[in-house]
Amino acid sequence: MSERPMSVTRPASLLRISVLGWPVYAWFIALVLVPNLLLIGTSFLRTSNGLIVFDPSFVSYTRLWKSSSFQFLLVKTLATSFGAAAIGCLIAYPMAYYAARVVQKNRSILVLLVIIPLWISLLMRVFAWRMILGQNGILNSALVGSGLLDQPSEAFLYTGFSVLLTYTYISIPFCFVAIFTALEKIPHSLIEASQDSGASAWQTFRHVVWPLSRPSVAIGFSLAFLMTVGDYITPSMVGGIDGTMIGMVIASQFGIANNWPYGSAIAVCLMLSVAIVLALVMWAGQTRGVLMGDEGARPPVARHHLTSGQRLLRAGAMVLFALPYLFLYAPLAIMVLMSFNDSSVQAFPLSGATLRWYAELAQNQPMLDAVQRSLAVGFCVVLVSSVTATGFAFALHYGRVKRARFFEFALAIPVAIPGVVLGIVMVLATQLLQIPSGVGRIVIGQASFVMPVILMIILARLRRLDGALLEASMDSGANHWQSFVHVLFPSIRGAIIGGALLGFTLSADDVMVTLFLSGTSPTLPIWVWNQMRFGFTPSVNAIFTLVGVGSLLVILICNRLIFHAQARSRPGVG
Repeated sequence: MSERPMSVTRPASLLRISVLGWPVYAWFIALVLVPNLLLIGTSFLRTSNGLIVFDPSFVSYTRLWKSSSFQFLLVKTLATSFGAAAIGCLIAYPMAYYAARVVQKNRSILVLLVIIPLWISLLMRVFAWRMILGQNGILNSALVGSGLLDQPSEAFLYTGFSVLLTYTYISIPFCFVAIFTALEKIPHSLIEASQDSGASAWQTFRHVVWPLSRPSVAIGFSLAFLMTVGDYITPSMVGGIDGTMIGMVIASQFGIANNWPYGSAIAVCLMLSVAIVLALVMWAGQTRGVLMGDEGARPPVARHHLTSGQRLLRAGAMVLFALPYLFLYAPLAIMVLMSFNDSSVQAFPLSGATLRWYAELAQNQPMLDAVQRSLAVGFCVVLVSSVTATGFAFALHYGRVKRARFFEFALAIPVAIPGVVLGIVMVLATQLLQIPSGVGRIVIGQASFVMPVILMIILARLRRLDGALLEASMDSGANHWQSFVHVLFPSIRGAIIGGALLGFTLSADDVMVTLFLSGTSPTLPIWVWNQMRFGFTPSVNAIFTLVGVGSLLVILICNRLIFHAQARSRPGVG
């Protein structure tokens, strides 16, 4: 009698698991597998009189093999992104170490200050550097005003160095987040054990701290590398001809040149090159053993035991710790300041304060239409991505989808694809489905990389839950829906909210993918990008200032909602 219900419910359970798995398979096929296969397939076609000829050949790859300019540009792109990521790690590691192992108070604020630039528009951050480095920019104005230069120099902007500098600026927050997370979790007992065994501070770092943090350094490096290697926005804005990167060439092949097979071949070569670099980086970042135990709680340092030399060293460390913060925020602060400058010339000294650039925005109907479109697209992307990610997270974690671990990584492939390549991949996919340019294409393209980000956040939260909670709910007589509503959802609500708000900011800030899909329906970043290509107006500073303030408000709302959600989910609260 006791085994009969088991034999009856087993087929239904298997059917339920199968049904839960189908949406995962469908998403993978539609937005990951087929688009990338289309990219590879297109690279083996050729063009004739501006039209794609369905005649398989290696003509595009043969052309690339014989092109020394392509090979030089590919190496230059990989080297620039690699160098920027490496410099970013060198700057971020001491910052992360100081914040994780030295600072005792206000650590969360210091970490948040590094993360905030990630939430602020990429266009805004890159444009700030163009405004600083330009011939009539802040740097030249300061050097001429101080007498160090007789006339403005052209050596600061539209060079390979300006691209490297801006890429480094973009890389630092990604490197910091990954490295800080690892350093903070190193148990202080390991440090004490090393010191008690007679090891010096350098030996402790070399044999304990560095091996345990090395995998996270590789992750931070990889994130920074991926963010820049396919970027064609930054080189276009601050690089000029000397700063041309491979992403600009790929974008031109799908635009002005209208040679999709050749552009696809370049994109495939870039993806393979990136995969090889990242594989080597992750291999070099491997560390034997597994770190177990709680996060590295550190006892407070007794200041009265510090010698004068140690106090001086600590003061020097604080200064060095503060310099990268100045590097991160000075460009943004200058842009905000210039948005209130009465002159249309972006130079010091300021001619006076004004709000006319903000007033102009209120009368700019195309810009207001772009804002409304961005909000509509962001809402649709977040709705689709959040619902899908939540369902996929439960299917992968509880539904026992076949090869769940494989599909977890496979769904995240769009996140690891360089932006310019992902934009092209989405164009090919939506073109096959005959979806016209506009909001529909944009939502599909952005959801392809927003959904995996939210999925990873929710999965990380689910894996930290005690499995006994669901079993207790089921044993008490609750069905699957009741267990989800009253047990699981309250536990992951903070992760869903945080992922949704992060997804909205990713959607609202995207340029590289949306530019290929928007057509004549630009979102706000695309509208600003188009305006900047035809000349500068100070109202751009006002737009970016409002976007930055909006991003900060989103961060504050996100933190507040997550805090209250976590507080309500704790036993005995609410």
